[in-house]
Amino acid sequence: MTNKTDIVSLKWVIGLMNKQAENAEQALVEYSKDPGQKKPLLQCMWAVHQITSTLRALGIKKGEMLSIEMERSLNFLYKDRVQGERRKLTMGGLMQALKILPAYLAHVQTSRVDTGQGLEQYVNDLRRWVGERPRPQAFFFHMDIPEGCGISVGASPAPDEEIRSRANVMLALYLEMAKSALRKRNVGDSMKTVARIARKMQTLFAGTEPERFWFTQVGLCEGIAGGLIAPDECIAQVFKTGAFMIKYARENGSEIDPGVDYNGYLQQMLYYIASCRAKPVHIANIREVFGIDDNTLEESQRGLIHIDALVTALSGALEHLNAVADFINANDLHSIRNPEESAGTEALDHVEQAMFRLSAAGHEAHAESLQSVFNKLQNLYRGDYRGDALKLEQAITGIVRGIVDVKLDVEYKLEHGVCSAFSSREFELRESVVNATFGQMALVENHLHAVLRGKALAQALKRKPFGMDDTLKLTHALHRYLNKTERGHAELRKAVADADNGEADVDLLYDLAQQFQGQLDDVPERKAMAISIQLLSEISGALTFAGMEREGAVMEQCRRWLEAAGKAGCVREDEAFRCFADAFAQIELHLQRTLIDPLDDTAHLIAFAEQRAAALDHYIEELSAGAAVAVPEAQAAVSVAASPSAPAGKYVEDKDIPPEFREVFLEESEEIVAELTRLMAVWELDPEPNQNLKDMRRHFHTFKGNGRAVGANVLGELGWAAQDMLDRVLDGDIAPEDNLQALLRDVVNALPALVASFGEMSGFDATTTRELTNRCFRMAETGVDDLASDMPLLDETAVQASSVGGSPASALHPAGHS
Repeated sequence: MTNKTDIVSLKWVIGLMNKQAENAEQALVEYSKDPGQKKPLLQCMWAVHQITSTLRALGIKKGEMLSIEMERSLNFLYKDRVQGERRKLTMGGLMQALKILPAYLAHVQTSRVDTGQGLEQYVNDLRRWVGERPRPQAFFFHMDIPEGCGISVGASPAPDEEIRSRANVMLALYLEMAKSALRKRNVGDSMKTVARIARKMQTLFAGTEPERFWFTQVGLCEGIAGGLIAPDECIAQVFKTGAFMIKYARENGSEIDPGVDYNGYLQQMLYYIASCRAKPVHIANIREVFGIDDNTLEESQRGLIHIDALVTALSGALEHLNAVADFINANDLHSIRNPEESAGTEALDHVEQAMFRLSAAGHEAHAESLQSVFNKLQNLYRGDYRGDALKLEQAITGIVRGIVDVKLDVEYKLEHGVCSAFSSREFELRESVVNATFGQMALVENHLHAVLRGKALAQALKRKPFGMDDTLKLTHALHRYLNKTERGHAELRKAVADADNGEADVDLLYDLAQQFQGQLDDVPERKAMAISIQLLSEISGALTFAGMEREGAVMEQCRRWLEAAGKAGCVREDEAFRCFADAFAQIELHLQRTLIDPLDDTAHLIAFAEQRAAALDHYIEELSAGAAVAVPEAQAAVSVAASPSAPAGKYVEDKDIPPEFREVFLEESEEIVAELTRLMAVWELDPEPNQNLKDMRRHFHTFKGNGRAVGANVLGELGWAAQDMLDRVLDGDIAPEDNLQALLRDVVNALPALVASFGEMSGFDATTTRELTNRCFRMAETGVDDLASDMPLLDETAVQASSVGGSPASALHPAGHS
């Protein structure tokens, strides 16, 4: 059972509970017509039980007290345990309870607290008529307590060892004296002892929530000792809870017991403090600290306004507002020449009637706004603005705007819920931004899911499944596609189903999965990443612009990580992506809840999103810079103004690789290199974006993954650079022309020697590997192998002019590079 009322979930189910209350009322009416037929009574009991279960799940404990008493009364009726006049009273009490329940749910939704206001009469009437003792009024008391009230600012609890030692000594004495007082034996002395223990506990737990529990219990003891407060079951529960708190302190020191509803017990004790007619020292001090006055008790026991009454009041106000609007449209206020106070009587009456109804419905702000409209309209027809065009214009603008704003908000509340605390304008602004953001976030999710699905399937199809684990990995990857729809691919679906049932035809499954992969029409990974990054940028900007800076900052961190991971080819289902997904999901959930309930406290969701997003910065630092190093470095090399002291690029480095991992990597790499060499020879005969090029791209992808998996990051980076380059060729961004063919040939031809040198531990040729890596990155980013090839050529005249007084080629052809 939750301790905090879930207002968001209440909004989702309040309509269903009201419907259940209506069904229960109808069933009870049907039963009253013929008490001999108990089927309607069972239907009523079932509906009320559904309400009880829902209230319990929502944490609405005081509302649950009412529904439990309703269940008890219905059970008594069903078993014929109430007769005669008590039976009639019980039936009447149930009807009243079913009518007040929707009003209480609306009250909880508005106040955002399970106050218990207005329930005591209905709960205790039902208890009396079935022969049960009434519940103490303290159970139904509620007052607003400012945060931190009764807790010493800046104070800290005592050391754990001291708390344990003191609690160990006080526990038995506290129990003995509390029991003695409850049994009305030596009440005065017993309560004085309990008060001294409570005062000591208050000191030990200074600066924490238990401090004000014990502070208030001192006053409770004072009231009981002086005969101002009569002990009851509620007070007994408070003392019992105090004993559990002392026992918990004996075992756990200053740690706060999470199982205690501190605020609930505080409210109950404050009821007795508020109801005391006399005000001795401690009680007077508590009243002052918590702001209790002579009206507190009366205000807490106000009756509830039924939801139907609210709707009636707002509907009536809207009718009058519409009449005012019609009157203003039919009578141009600017054209008044001979104003008479009586001429505006109709409009003034409608404004006043609307004002009264809004005030009765609890919308005082709107009532005050209409009072201002009333005053301006009255002044207008009295002639107060005669001869002053500016004041007249301002008054008319204020009248029209006041009527329209209140009218729109009343319409909004009647449509979206009379208990909404937001104005229509505020809500619509937030709703428009959040709804637009939801659409963009859904697109990001779709694109990234598509990327991850594709990678999972490609990984599962690297080789034919061998064993149950490989088969499970393949069927799981296929399910991520097939579960999106129930149509098509019947043969593949059957093969997957057979595998799930332990009857896999591995050869058939593998062949069908390969065919399925070849038929996929997914957005290319690089384009999906680019779209997602752009969407995240737009989401971040929109949220920040709408005043949701924290949410926008989280989305910006997500964008930066995704961009860096995309450039490094590291977007996969690992811990970094889980951080991204958690931050993304928490912001999405936060926005959803704020749209459903703008006043909901979702600070914990934002805090968790910020925590997960902050972790992404650490992962960004570990990523390869890829083309972000290669291209700027090349540009600096060909720039005349480049600084000779420019820092070197941030290149990846190999990790310490265990010999057994190195051996496995070399073995698999030799197979990949051999296959790349064969495919290169075939592809050069038909250098187009065909299946051979796709297979080469796939082998480079595997080479990248194998290298990074064991820590061979330098070779893995070459695999990523080549894969990225071929992705762009396959996407049509780069033409497979001579310069690309030459570069690809250089990479494939160099791979055997590079892999072989890697096996020699200290003889690895990292320089050549990085040179080829950078050439691939530059080709992918710019479409050319060497950025210097884009430099303009000097015409012959310029060359001759530059050669005067020196070597004609010294600037363009350094020694050894002619």
